[in-house]
Amino acid sequence: MRKELEGKLVRRWPSWFDMNGDPRHTLMSFGFQHRDGWFGLLWRLCERLEPLVAECERETGERFEVIEVKQKLGGLRFHTSHRTKAIRKCIEAAQAESFDTCEICGLVGKSLETPSTGHRITC
Repeated sequence: MRKELEGKLVRRWPSWFDMNGDPRHTLMSFGFQHRDGWFGLLWRLCERLEPLVAECERETGERFEVIEVKQKLGGLRFHTSHRTKAIRKCIEAAQAESFDTCEICGLVGKSLETPSTGHRITC
């Protein structure tokens, strides 16, 4: 994803995304490893997660952190330091939505089988 779009997410949720962290602890130092089309999907996911993360941090005393965001086999992967059942459900819903969202432009797309990558979404 373009650095400009990454910056918007990082500025909005700075404690979640450690872009300068040690790669032994977070893979966010490699950036968001997908195309620009999923920016809106990620923004909506983070907005839905915000109250759930606040509650989780209050209850556990642990800081929530996103460890990696990438595309794998045509779908979004959003890995975190820890999660509750509610957080997991939100992430799973966004991951499912990614299979119907073009990674390039963000429009509703369709799955196409490709020999090299498996399923890929195109508009």
